[in-house]
Amino acid sequence: MAARRFTASSRRITSDFYRLMTELGATSLKINQDVMNNQVEVIFDRNSLRYVFRCDKWSDVGDNLRAIYHVIHFLYKALSEYGVVKDESKFDEVFQQVFGGFVAAPDDSVLLLTDGKAPWWEVLGVDKAADRKAITNAFRALAKTHHPDAGGDADTFKRLRAAYDQAVARLKS
Repeated sequence: MAARRFTASSRRITSDFYRLMTELGATSLKINQDVMNNQVEVIFDRNSLRYVFRCDKWSDVGDNLRAIYHVIHFLYKALSEYGVVKDESKFDEVFQQVFGGFVAAPDDSVLLLTDGKAPWWEVLGVDKAADRKAITNAFRALAKTHHPDAGGDADTFKRLRAAYDQAVARLKS
C-alpha cells in the first residue's frame, strides 16, 4: 500500500469541507466517493451555479478528497484573504471567473423525468430535507438549461417548475 499524501482523517476532511462551503456561501455540498477506483467528486451550489471538482490522482480516496479541498480553499483564500477582491459584488464576479472552469456542464440525466413521476427532490437534484435556498439555487441552475428561452423543452421545464412548486409547498406546510 502506498503512503498517504495527506495525513488528515476522513472526518477532519469532511468537517473542513463543511466549514469552507459555509464561508463560500454554498447552499449544498455533495461528496461522491468511488473507493474501488479511488475517485472523488465534490459538487456544490453557489449563486445559482453548480460546481463540480473531480480527482483520482492519488491511490487513496481520502487523499483525493483532501486535494480537492485544497484547490477550492486556496483559490478562495487568494480571492478573499489575500485582498485580491474586497468588494462583495466584485468578489462574486471574480469567483465565477476563477471557478468558471468547474461549473457543471448541463447534465440531462439530472432531468430525465420521462413520465413525470420522479419525486421533486430527485428532479431538482437536492436532498429531501433541503432548505429553501438550496431548492431555489438548484431550480435556477436547472432553469438556465431547461427553460424554453434558453433552448430547453417546454414540457420538461413545466415538470421542473412543478417539482420546484412541490418543494416550496412542502416548506410552507
